[in-house]
Amino acid sequence: MINQNNTTQLNMITALPMFIFWIVISALAIVLIYKQKITKKKSIIIYLISIIIGGIILGGIPNVVMPIQQILSALGGNAIITSLIPMIIVLIILLLTTLVFGRIFCGYACPVGAVQELISKIKFKSSIKGQKNIKFKIDISEKTARIIRWSFFAVVILIIVVWNIALLQLLNPFVGYSFFRDPLAMVLLIPLISLISVMVLSIFIYRPWCRLLCPFGALAGFTSRFSKLKYCRTEACTDCGLCEKICPTQESYKNSSKGECYYCNRCVDICPVDAIKLQKK
Repeated sequence: MINQNNTTQLNMITALPMFIFWIVISALAIVLIYKQKITKKKSIIIYLISIIIGGIILGGIPNVVMPIQQILSALGGNAIITSLIPMIIVLIILLLTTLVFGRIFCGYACPVGAVQELISKIKFKSSIKGQKNIKFKIDISEKTARIIRWSFFAVVILIIVVWNIALLQLLNPFVGYSFFRDPLAMVLLIPLISLISVMVLSIFIYRPWCRLLCPFGALAGFTSRFSKLKYCRTEACTDCGLCEKICPTQESYKNSSKGECYYCNRCVDICPVDAIKLQKK
């Protein structure tokens, strides 16, 4: 079992670089998107930075799953709630950012999200023609993904609170990144397998961890519905429907809440009249 105290201590030690990394990457991404200067090459560079620095070097931070695990453990009587105040603050701050910028953190600054997005480009293209030639791609509707994720979250809460089994710690792909820092730690093998499984599934399913399993994703998917900044269609829109066909989360339709928009930019890339912009809604 992964020691919670050691993990908490590690998070406290890496708190400063975590916040700096998180803020810089998120700010860079949102500025480039807002100014319409984000390109495929620039987005790939940001994903790689998130994976290398936040994942491999810093050990998978910001780890948005750990605060939820710790809070649920405290509710099950396996931890003191007052000792979790820093993690609760981090979780609240992250959720508050979704009220302004939506899923920009999940889209670019999250090391697990970044690796999924990068791998998804193998089968989830930015052109209709490119998509038609792709085989063995699994499209999951927004409704189905939401049902699976909340069902998994409910099971996790039951197992942790009632039986005090740290299920999220065992399956947490963020912890899998720590294997690169400590390859001799056998306790990291299960999280590493989880991370590798997510990466493999990302070839066939768009962001399987984010959309189907991540407990933070379940919370952020709700709060980001009320985001002030969202991708919106301008008056130049001709209702060609291309953005709706290409969006891997089916969030490009008119008046969509954009709760599952990860700023992948596929809709922007395919729009023939440049009618999709990041705006205050």
